[in-house]
Amino acid sequence: MITFLNWFSYCTIATPFQKNINPKNAMLSNDSSVVIAITEVEIEGSYSIRSIFWDRVSSVRSKLDQNEGYLGGAIRREIFGNRAWTMTVWKNESALDQFVYSLEHERAMKEGGPAVKKSKFYRGFRTWNEIALSWKVAETLLAEEGRVE
Repeated sequence: MITFLNWFSYCTIATPFQKNINPKNAMLSNDSSVVIAITEVEIEGSYSIRSIFWDRVSSVRSKLDQNEGYLGGAIRREIFGNRAWTMTVWKNESALDQFVYSLEHERAMKEGGPAVKKSKFYRGFRTWNEIALSWKVAETLLAEEGRVE
């Protein structure tokens, strides 16, 4: 029974990769180079601190389509565990950098940051026709090429 409960704590739920349906994005060819950003976080703390983290995640996600150059994304989290992953795709590094330094993202980092125990990041290039990556590929990229903070 304990083995089952231990296994169950690592079960995940994920949103499917959703493309940003912006007419400007329709101009991408299958061979267009795009930037993919993958994050993994492990959170900890009281229910209140973790709730603030998830509120900030929801706020950022609800506004992603408003970012110039945002092409799509997905999110995944452990159902009963403490880990979560995001995958976003951007037209270029400039668009990703504008998002990272946006007021909404900075607010999320400041207010949700106290819940973050450990984080890992990956940024790389793919062609548009390689998107969306599977979560297995995303985890491999994080493990092999990600940077820990």
